[in-house]
Amino acid sequence: MEFITGGAFHGKGSWVYSNYKIDHVDEFVCYNGYENDGIIQDLYKLPNRQLCVITGMEMIIKRILYEPKGRSQFNQLLEQWLEWEQLREDRMLILVGSDIGKGIVPIKKEDRQWRDLVGWCYQDIVKHSNKVYRVWYGISEQLK
Repeated sequence: MEFITGGAFHGKGSWVYSNYKIDHVDEFVCYNGYENDGIIQDLYKLPNRQLCVITGMEMIIKRILYEPKGRSQFNQLLEQWLEWEQLREDRMLILVGSDIGKGIVPIKKEDRQWRDLVGWCYQDIVKHSNKVYRVWYGISEQLK
């Protein structure tokens, strides 16, 4: 598993498609946390593909914010993704999420809770990732 983070609209998506040469991969699937309200159910069983890219991780995390055990639920999902990746030697999971922890502290309590949960979940992702990249202004930096 690899994780790509960076600021909003800093070129993460373009970098992922270019870096992983996704236009040439036949067995590719992408989930977008910004577009699909029912995405959580879709993510519990990833399809039999070689490459899976999940974007908008911060929005996926926001959808589990109000669950009684939000971080635990996210880690269960993360474990399933890791198991999916290990089922085939040629599989790769790429997670992409915007960094929302920098800047002004949100005024609303629920926005602060979301920011905190994203930070904790990103730490969990990084712990399990083989590589971690930060993309700012279209330029990548490998952190792990």
